[in-house]
Amino acid sequence: MSKYIAPPLGLIEHHNLKSNEELLLTIDYEMFPDETMIIFKKEAYLVISTDYYSKMDKKRIFVQEEFPLIALSWIVDSIENGFLKKKEEGGFSNYERSTTAEFNGETIGINAMVHCCAENVPGLNIWNGNRKDYIANMTPQQWDIPLYMLKDGLLKELKLLANKYENGTL
Repeated sequence: MSKYIAPPLGLIEHHNLKSNEELLLTIDYEMFPDETMIIFKKEAYLVISTDYYSKMDKKRIFVQEEFPLIALSWIVDSIENGFLKKKEEGGFSNYERSTTAEFNGETIGINAMVHCCAENVPGLNIWNGNRKDYIANMTPQQWDIPLYMLKDGLLKELKLLANKYENGTL
């Protein structure tokens, strides 16, 4: 039996949104100052969309990762109560470096990283094993987030989005 590969949602054009696309949050990665990363809602998905200039291709490129919105509360909870807490506080042990769950037939995972976006910057890799990367055309789609960005406010923003989704206002 072959693995289910979800159909692509289609790339979001940051300055030409369709009626089923909603801008939720802009994220600044200090290590990538020339990139624009925006979180959108598209249909029942949370979409992390990046617009950057490719020096190799000499053109602007859009790439995105897609996660079922229903997975957002689990992602936030796994980060907050698993990866960011010590074992004695109820978090994951030093040996638990990843977690996965399935949502609407799509396997979502989170892995701890030692080198996230730059050398010696700890972070998390959030992935969707049932969606192909728009550039490499291979699974999984992946979103890397440094821990300091989560602690400096991004986790709070994601939690607000998860709460809005849970109470039906997103």
